[in-house]
Amino acid sequence: MNKKVLPLIAYTASILACISGCAPTTTTDSVLAPVVISNEVTDSSMLAQAETELQAALLSERPDAQLLDAAILFATAGELQKSADSLLLVVTEELDDQQYIRYSFFAAELDLSLARPAAAAKRLKQERFEFVRAKFKTNLQKRTFGIEAEINRLLGNNEQALKAYIQLATLTKGQKDSLEVHDNIWRQLNRMPYSFLQQGNAHDDIQLAGWLQLAELHRVFQNNSQAREAAMKKWQSRWRSHPAAKTPPTGLSKSLIRVLRQDKPPSQVALLLPLQDQYMVPSYTLLDGFMGAYYQLLAQNNAGNSAELPEVRLYDTSKKSIQRAYNNAVEDGAEMVIGPMRRSEVEALMTVPALPVPTLSLNRMDSKNGGLQPENLFQFGLSPLDEMTQIADRAWRAGQRNVLLIAPDNGMGKRASEFFNRYWTAKGGTILSQVAYPSSINDFTPLLKPSLHIDLSEQRGQKLRRYINSSIRFSARRRQDLDLVVLLGYPVKARQIKPALDFLYAADVPVVATSHIYNGTEQQGLDRDLSGVEFSAMPWTLPGQLVNELQPDDRLHTAYRHLYALGHDAFLLHRNLSSLQSEQAVPLFGSTGLLVLSGGIVERQQKWASFQRGRVVEITP
Repeated sequence: MNKKVLPLIAYTASILACISGCAPTTTTDSVLAPVVISNEVTDSSMLAQAETELQAALLSERPDAQLLDAAILFATAGELQKSADSLLLVVTEELDDQQYIRYSFFAAELDLSLARPAAAAKRLKQERFEFVRAKFKTNLQKRTFGIEAEINRLLGNNEQALKAYIQLATLTKGQKDSLEVHDNIWRQLNRMPYSFLQQGNAHDDIQLAGWLQLAELHRVFQNNSQAREAAMKKWQSRWRSHPAAKTPPTGLSKSLIRVLRQDKPPSQVALLLPLQDQYMVPSYTLLDGFMGAYYQLLAQNNAGNSAELPEVRLYDTSKKSIQRAYNNAVEDGAEMVIGPMRRSEVEALMTVPALPVPTLSLNRMDSKNGGLQPENLFQFGLSPLDEMTQIADRAWRAGQRNVLLIAPDNGMGKRASEFFNRYWTAKGGTILSQVAYPSSINDFTPLLKPSLHIDLSEQRGQKLRRYINSSIRFSARRRQDLDLVVLLGYPVKARQIKPALDFLYAADVPVVATSHIYNGTEQQGLDRDLSGVEFSAMPWTLPGQLVNELQPDDRLHTAYRHLYALGHDAFLLHRNLSSLQSEQAVPLFGSTGLLVLSGGIVERQQKWASFQRGRVVEITP
């Protein structure tokens, strides 16, 4: 039986006996207990019971409480949509306070299970709910904060989720339950920009201040396990009474620290890069990013925060096979290999059953060999697939279903388009049209007209003039079923595409783009043409995200500037691969995104930003 208790309420058994202090009638433990919601229909008898309850409710003069019961039975039996449909029939004004509380909690939890966090948020903002909430006793307060935390986490409102978890922590007793909440707090903190963590010294909320200071130390010494451990001990000494000192998050537990201490970063690292011909500039740009992170760690070392720095050896793969270069590096004593960078070279490594040392590739392939890959290979790169996934998920949450996809007519554009098409249609979305543009194009108007049905509208106008009046005034109209434009392109082309869309009567259609649209340097005059465009942003391109801001050469193409950030994150990853492989792993806050390891592939979760009057502004997802 495949059933789940919603994660927001599963962390503590005490919530299973919620008792309200606000209702005029007596509450039993079962009345407000969280509902076990099934992922699939597995209980035919309960389903039959739900149907019976629904029919009885429809025949009743006062059906609302019965409809709620039927909805709960449907959810327990696995019929989530029938449950939601039954809830729509409930007139909440006809419920007493006890029933209304039960309704509100269940409806919000059902919304979350159906991936509708915005709808769940509205449940808890109802005037009546806020009124009865003021009288909640501890258990119901805990349940409310848990739901709010989960809502905000799913919506990407990390600060609000963090505050809800901290409120929850103040009400939670018991080692096990506290640890679960503290782990959630720690996960949220690891998603916050560095500028937010720096507020710890001045924050009025003493508990939040302690958490922020702890997270700031952890972020500053992200590449330096020795200094990080020493800083943690100092923090614990200063904050003895803080909840995180009494019950540290799993990621900071003594047992995990002990394991990681035994698994030291490699003392010798080999970088495999094609250093000649057309790959020379991108390779050296990536190398500059890697060494930039190296020298940041060296600066910490010089400041008295001891760190074991690796010996870095560089191997040119331009003129020799990747197998030969790789073997040479291992024979020379490399304890970790970083590279290769070219797709063909990574594909060659994928054919090897196992690699002798941990290897972090600088490009990422689609699944090969039936989804299997060599032992010790970890794929990392600037794949647009991560971004396309995030764009699709965000659009789906916003209720957008019909998409126009615009991408360059090259290998990267084709791979991204094919992936998005598969992913989006599997969700149930529709690709209304797909435009692949050549690099030589400068006028996008003729290319976009057919996708927006402007050409059909113009043809209708011409027919009208022919048959009615040649002097009739006519304005073309775009298709009206378009919800979203998804754009893949670098700044120069994007600044041509957005005005073309505006000219073709699509100025009101939301446009969302990948990180390729922004190179990290504001150009307000040029970027005014991109006003309104929202995009998936690498953290390094936004202010206040990193401990040390990256400074790649301004003269470099956007793609190369992102490669600088890739090199910077390659250094971060090689210092933290062990922790990412642990069950207690939290994301690494990198320059290219939040980095998580899944099945040997490093995935990037990016920030969101928009162009507003030519300026770049961070936004919530």
